[in-house]
Amino acid sequence: MVVQKILAVLLLLIAIVPARAQSPEAPGLEVPEWEIPEPKGAEAEGAEPESDTPVKQKPFSRIGAGLGGSITGYRDEVESPINRYLNTVTYFLGGNVEKGIFFYSFNINFLMGAPRMAAPYTGYNHTEYLAAKGDIENAFDFRLWGNKTFPGYLGGSLRAAVYLAGVDFTDNGSENPSPPTGGLVLSLDLHASQKWIINEKHTLIFSLGYPLVGYAIRPAYVFFDEYWMEYLYEDRVKLITLGEFVSFHNYWAVFGDLKYHYTFNSLISPYAGLGFEVSRINFPRPRIDAVFRLNAGISFTF
Repeated sequence: MVVQKILAVLLLLIAIVPARAQSPEAPGLEVPEWEIPEPKGAEAEGAEPESDTPVKQKPFSRIGAGLGGSITGYRDEVESPINRYLNTVTYFLGGNVEKGIFFYSFNINFLMGAPRMAAPYTGYNHTEYLAAKGDIENAFDFRLWGNKTFPGYLGGSLRAAVYLAGVDFTDNGSENPSPPTGGLVLSLDLHASQKWIINEKHTLIFSLGYPLVGYAIRPAYVFFDEYWMEYLYEDRVKLITLGEFVSFHNYWAVFGDLKYHYTFNSLISPYAGLGFEVSRINFPRPRIDAVFRLNAGISFTF
């Protein structure tokens, strides 16, 4: 009888202990750590739910090159009081760097061709006469208004514009190239930019500049200016002395640029743009320029 009682107690203990071990609430019994399942995803204490949308990193810098065309009209009375028109291929290089509230951008463009004259000179065709023009703009702006998708920037820019015109001034094998007329304008401009981030793929950037003060080098009359001719062939550094400070009293201009960027991937962004320029400089004789540009190219983001 005693043996039977002992066996009954052992069987009872064998049945009770495993059942209680399976319940974490059972007092006096601990569940081994390897048997406790790890919490996953949002069930983990203090963990944030995962999002399927990847976080888009803001581009730090962008540089691109493009090709386009310019519709140009100008009248430079230093050379002759004749309206000239030039529609030609234009080369572009530009980019920007954006960090915090700081927005830096630069634009370079260059064109050259044989302009045609207005009436009554429309029948006059001189293909050896060339005109060239180049512009460099470096703008430094700071964010002053707007939100994350429509930020606005205001600052200043340094602009340099150079232009040349004449017969055989490129000296392409000519024994007696004619001295070119030309000029150089350096200016400090008021500059503003407006950016519109439509979505992750599409972005518009519009900028506007207006010169405040600068320095311009222009001959009084190119073919009969004694100092221009002397310095051009003997000491070109002295051409700087033929300049004059320019501001509101003798130089007016407006420069505009609109660019559309399409983000193809994290590295490449094709773009298209248009720009315009209207300017007048009044010394020693007036020069008036009106330019409209269209261009397209590829930019790379870093």
